[in-house]
Amino acid sequence: MKKIGWFLLGLLLVVSCKKDISNLSDLKSNFYAFKQSPIHLGKNLKVEFGANQDKIDSVVLILNGKELPNDVELSLENAHLGMNKFQMKVFVGDDFIWGETELPILNPTPETAIEYNVVAEYPHNTELFTQGLFYHNGLMYESGGQYKKSKLVNYKLGSSTYNKELKMNDETFAEGITLFNNKIYQITYRQKDIFVYDVNTFELLETLRMPEMVREGWGLTTNGKELLVTDGTQNIYFFDEKFNLQRKIQVVGNVSIYTHVNELEYINDKIYANVWTTNYVLIINPETGAVEQYYDFTPLSETKGSDDVLNGIAAVGKNLVVTGKNWTKLYEIENKIVE
Repeated sequence: MKKIGWFLLGLLLVVSCKKDISNLSDLKSNFYAFKQSPIHLGKNLKVEFGANQDKIDSVVLILNGKELPNDVELSLENAHLGMNKFQMKVFVGDDFIWGETELPILNPTPETAIEYNVVAEYPHNTELFTQGLFYHNGLMYESGGQYKKSKLVNYKLGSSTYNKELKMNDETFAEGITLFNNKIYQITYRQKDIFVYDVNTFELLETLRMPEMVREGWGLTTNGKELLVTDGTQNIYFFDEKFNLQRKIQVVGNVSIYTHVNELEYINDKIYANVWTTNYVLIINPETGAVEQYYDFTPLSETKGSDDVLNGIAAVGKNLVVTGKNWTKLYEIENKIVE
């Protein structure tokens, strides 16, 4: 009887101790600290517990809906670069404690700067608040933004005179443009309209609507099969021609996740992206979102305030042409990474 009594007392104490554990704070876990402490792809993810470790029966990590053990090497098979949905179940007796946060995962390889030469300078019409740029059949096509000033134009490099000009209504704030299936696609800022034009006449062929997941319209380009859109966050969305989502990536470097990703151009199977208010153009892996290289165009900058910043990337042959909002010049850059 004494042995049975001591066994029952011990069991009651264990149950009592386990019931005292009602949340992760009781376990002194570092689970929630991961949101402010990025981890590199290739490293091991393990949640530590500073108290009551002996009361825990088991731990299951859940990353983007996939269950993983509590000591797992992060790879592109079980995670992605950028912010990941991070959940955890801590089993205590017949119950479990649930936690949910975000896990930022960074690129293990540092991005490198590209040295460059300016091979030509061209005049740029300073009325254009540059939001999108591409080159086609000897003409530069440009989308100029701001309410009451938005327009779509084309012109020859070296000329300040428009070959063709289409003014928008006062309620439209034009943003990025691209050429896709021989049609011009132009997105808008908060209006969320997508205008589709004939490339030769600028005749409006169709008006589409931006999907709700896109916060705002910023940059636009194409990989020849899909339309790529930025919305001022770290995301790049891939859509079909009717703007049905195909997938998305996040733009991620070695030390940070890049936000304010803006104007885009797709060149030689890489995404070139400007980061708003900076002089950087990033070269991004379109499959993973990893930033591999970058241009620093600070020596070319005409920025005097918060608005007239670098924005505008076009491929002209093997070279780049870059400009900024209301800048006086476009600069042709020898693009050394394009073979």
